[in-house]
Amino acid sequence: MLAVVDQPRIRIRIEAPVIPRKLVSFLRFNYGEVKIIRSSDSIESDSDTDAMRVQDMDWYKEARAKMTPSGNLKLLRKNRKLTQRALAEKSGIAATAISDMEHNRIPIGRKSAQKLSSVLGTSVSNLFW
Repeated sequence: MLAVVDQPRIRIRIEAPVIPRKLVSFLRFNYGEVKIIRSSDSIESDSDTDAMRVQDMDWYKEARAKMTPSGNLKLLRKNRKLTQRALAEKSGIAATAISDMEHNRIPIGRKSAQKLSSVLGTSVSNLFW
């Protein structure tokens, strides 16, 4: 199967019978409309375009510049279908502190990042730069 994201056009090839819902949610959250094309469907060829590293593309640089630890925290929490209160209970961090971190009113400290990343199943580097 293939997930195609419009504007900018991105193709992601997944060698699996089903695309994980978390991946589709992430793509929709960050890029809006996502088209799922089964491998049996025809896809127009881009053979006339040059290959380019994603990290070198302008849209990627712009998107990366907008990514923040606070935005990542909120995205990860929502993708795991947790409320701020539920995340607070699981991490031992006050719900008001989590709200403040998500709204960039306070920084995500090292200890908080370790607790949150453990609960959210992610790397500390996604929450603490």
